[in-house]
Amino acid sequence: MIKRKLLLILCLAFIGISSFACLDDETKYVTQEKNDYPLTAFAVAVNNVQTGTTSYYHGKIDQATRKIEIGIIENANIITGVDYTLTKGATISPDPSTFIQNWLKEQKVTVTSADNQVTTYTIVLPKYDETLKDIIFIDDFNVNGIPNPDSWVLCERSTSDWSDEMSESYDQAYVEDGKLILKAEKIDGEYRAGGIESMGKLDFAFGRFEVRARIPNHPDGAFPAIWLMPQKSAPLYRGWPNGGEIDIMEHIRQEKVIYQTVHTHYTYDLNIRNPINSTSVSCNYEDWNIYAVEWTEDKITFFVNDQETLSYENLKLANEEEMKQWPFTKESSFYIILNMGLGGKADSWAGPIDDTNLPAIMEIDWVKVSKLNK
Repeated sequence: MIKRKLLLILCLAFIGISSFACLDDETKYVTQEKNDYPLTAFAVAVNNVQTGTTSYYHGKIDQATRKIEIGIIENANIITGVDYTLTKGATISPDPSTFIQNWLKEQKVTVTSADNQVTTYTIVLPKYDETLKDIIFIDDFNVNGIPNPDSWVLCERSTSDWSDEMSESYDQAYVEDGKLILKAEKIDGEYRAGGIESMGKLDFAFGRFEVRARIPNHPDGAFPAIWLMPQKSAPLYRGWPNGGEIDIMEHIRQEKVIYQTVHTHYTYDLNIRNPINSTSVSCNYEDWNIYAVEWTEDKITFFVNDQETLSYENLKLANEEEMKQWPFTKESSFYIILNMGLGGKADSWAGPIDDTNLPAIMEIDWVKVSKLNK
């Protein structure tokens, strides 16, 4: 189980600022006479997803050692902005805002005064945790009850095969004993399936997406899935399947495999399989497995338990506007869906539902999104 402190990690690059709050760090914010020193104040901003506010954590400036300490930040990925005060005419280099998403335990900046006096300051995060530097988001479902509303919403019922039985209730999507439980069952003659998604809460462009999951009960008709769908797309790729779909794990019927697939206009409407866009992977899905995908500008690569299973490449086609082979551009972002759906329709991929062996259950231990090393 990943340590609970990692739950502090937020995906903040996608959250707007609606109001502001000003907080001191656990160290006191120190200012000097403005005319004495070229840099007189420094703070970092952290967005609060739940309240829609921004808090500023002020650094302690030691002008004797030219050191700025911001003592409360463990995971530098939560920093979304910087604020500082210079004397009149002074400049700072590099721009501290360029450190966002690239913070280290120590960063140096040079301040040049109006009379060309040069002073180098070291910005220090004493509590910086190296193990968190590449993690953008993580949820290890350690708090019983409903999934974290800052990150997740319930999947809505629709006419799609996977969602036409969604209950839109936390009775089928809840956290218990350190796991997210997604359940599909039949109550009083009505099918009720569970699912959550990060749509409207968290979305991502590029990175490694990992989910540790197991499917302990999977009667016929069960349709568990872990997948990504576009929150936003470039104009060329609006709508499905133009905008793309990344299926990290799907399971149907009593098959001994799970499926991993990329859907686009190129693969679905044009039915072109070069490069190969789907694979089946044998694994004991009733036990815990880590299902993962890495998404870069050049390819999408799937894994099961760190073993590569499929790579779908960006062909960079000259006629991309027509073919729409690669909607996974830097202009796009995708959100996460975790669901235990049900089939039941005559043409359902998951097949007819075996009522006698319900409920179908998928358990999620944790979800993690990390930056990829360039």
